[in-house]
Amino acid sequence: MTRLHSVLAAAAIGAAYVGLEALVQVVFGSLWLTSSVALVLPAMLLGGILAAPVGAIGARATQGLTAAAAVLALVELGLLVTIDAPPFQEAPWYVGNLALLVGGIVGIAAWVAAQRRVDPLGWAGLLVLALPLVGVEASSGSEVEGQGTNVLLVTLDTTRADHIGAYGYAQARTPNLDALAAEGTLYEAAFANVAVTGPSHTTLLGGRGTWSHGTLLNGIPVPDDERMLAEILSDEGYAAGAFVSAYVLDGDYGFRRGFGTYDDDFSGWKGSSGLLPRRIQAALVRRFSPDEVLERRGDRTTEDALDWLDEQDGPWFLWVHLFEPHGPYDPPAEYLVYEGDPRSPEHTSMEQVDLAEAAPYLRKTLEGITDLDYVMAAYDGEIAFADAQVGRLVEAAGPDTLVVVSGDHGESFGENGVWFDHGDDVYDASLRVPLIIRHPDLANGVDDRLVELDDVTPTVLDLLGLPAGRGLDGQSLRGTPRSVVRSLCYDRDANMAIRSGEIGSRPTARMAGLRSDDALFVRREHESFADAFYRAPEGEGFRLVTEEDVSAGEDLAVLVQHADELLSGDAERSAVELTDAERARLEALGYLE
Repeated sequence: MTRLHSVLAAAAIGAAYVGLEALVQVVFGSLWLTSSVALVLPAMLLGGILAAPVGAIGARATQGLTAAAAVLALVELGLLVTIDAPPFQEAPWYVGNLALLVGGIVGIAAWVAAQRRVDPLGWAGLLVLALPLVGVEASSGSEVEGQGTNVLLVTLDTTRADHIGAYGYAQARTPNLDALAAEGTLYEAAFANVAVTGPSHTTLLGGRGTWSHGTLLNGIPVPDDERMLAEILSDEGYAAGAFVSAYVLDGDYGFRRGFGTYDDDFSGWKGSSGLLPRRIQAALVRRFSPDEVLERRGDRTTEDALDWLDEQDGPWFLWVHLFEPHGPYDPPAEYLVYEGDPRSPEHTSMEQVDLAEAAPYLRKTLEGITDLDYVMAAYDGEIAFADAQVGRLVEAAGPDTLVVVSGDHGESFGENGVWFDHGDDVYDASLRVPLIIRHPDLANGVDDRLVELDDVTPTVLDLLGLPAGRGLDGQSLRGTPRSVVRSLCYDRDANMAIRSGEIGSRPTARMAGLRSDDALFVRREHESFADAFYRAPEGEGFRLVTEEDVSAGEDLAVLVQHADELLSGDAERSAVELTDAERARLEALGYLE
């Protein structure tokens, strides 16, 4: 019977520990949890099951408590020391610190030995329950009541403008985006400043380009001095909620700032990712399955966003990020329109594609595919699925809501030799995105002015009657049209040449792009790669202008000057070294796009 008491005591401390972790998530976390009971009670049960076997080594209740507390402390210490450092950031002092691990083990062993002589001290093991409270911070949303127009922002990952019906794509199945464009303003020539999810959202939500905030790679935290749209609106009394669908927008990278609710949990059991059993599981997955992609389907993201919206009285700012168009292209079956066998040897269209050059997260799904039309149908199917979620959100938001729908970047389908990838170039395939804004103060129809994504935040603030602040690169779309759009990214070809196959070398060479209505100038930082000037004859795509026939005149001189200004910025925030393991993990997650 005494051994049973030991097991029960161990189970009790395990249940209390994991249950307290869940309670901390409920009280202090920023996830949208419809039921705290659904998280806390199962957490307690799981914690009890996890710790109960440890109690079998004791003969009294205090010994079971002591053993469970010691094991919990050892596991936490092991996770602390062996956890991966945040991507592209300096590792905290405790990561990989073997002295800390050994010292902790010795100290815990000494404490356990002491309990064999002085049983009452075993109750000191309850101090382990304080660990879940370490570093707890309340959510950053404002509690100030305010008045104003509600704002819905939907960002579509990896979405090309020319695959949307309202932009003239005949095969599109985007009725909701098309209807929104008919009600609002469609920006025909909207361009991202960089074709990478994290930096592009930093630009869109902060109003400054990559050359200003210095972020060119995913996993780089939002700079501390960036004042994000959610922070501004939160200070104005808006309830701010964000629901994202991919790990690259994890709130820990700074995107959470200003949001009272920031839902970035992609697990099947909402809120469990911070619990000890799930953290142990995550550590094992990182070691043995590093290519697991962390994302959630857009319908799940939308469901949570709609639940949050039902609870708001206003004013509110809701941001929903849909990841579907991003690879791997795998839409729900009802959204895939394709007939035939995509692996039939009769097809030859995929012979032009070198899968070794495609993004790592796509290669497995494309192996054996022989028909390029199937891949395009799958990509379009993902956009159709995202369109359905946009329709649900716009309907729930109501007719008086300021609605902004924007892509974060595009995707290359063979342009400039790049297949099924994006990130390290400045061409239209990667940068031209859909942008639709619905608001009474904007004229309905098509606006063909040049637009940068850093224009979104100034435009939203202008439409709400709020000042945009100083130091922004973007400008309100109710102002004077800009003459060029700017972009800055790492140079794929140059950095591959620099690495010469050595995985882990950090990218260093950058490229800047300046695009006017009828020209594109590409300035390449690496001396071995030449700059390029392209013109767009009416009715045709861009063509490279050679030195023999160039007659660029003043417009080229202006573009060159702007490009040099972009490259003069400091890119040290993104200049990092990567290990082989880090690179493999980040590529699989879509970090190195």
